[in-house]
Amino acid sequence: MYNKKKNPHPASIRKSEATPLGQVINEMFDAYHLNRKVDQTQVVNLWPKLMGKAIASRTKGVFMKDSKLFVTVESSALKQELLMSKERIIHLFREELGKEVVKEIVLL
Repeated sequence: MYNKKKNPHPASIRKSEATPLGQVINEMFDAYHLNRKVDQTQVVNLWPKLMGKAIASRTKGVFMKDSKLFVTVESSALKQELLMSKERIIHLFREELGKEVVKEIVLL
């Protein structure tokens, strides 16, 4: 009888150089176009931290679509105040995330 060598499965072949885990994760996020979704989730989760408890408790339905942040405001006085502070709020998100994720704020 004869010995036939099997070729190893591609997943079991080790690369000669190790790739840092962070780089692998970033490549995966790029390949599956997940960066935008992660950024949008971060914005929604940062809303209470950046706006504070008083404003966060009077806003509901915070969500992102494309580069727009949509916020439902319960009080017309607060809505007016947030309308005047749109650019400042966008700047806060840019500083916190290190990039421009929110380009526009829509108050509902």
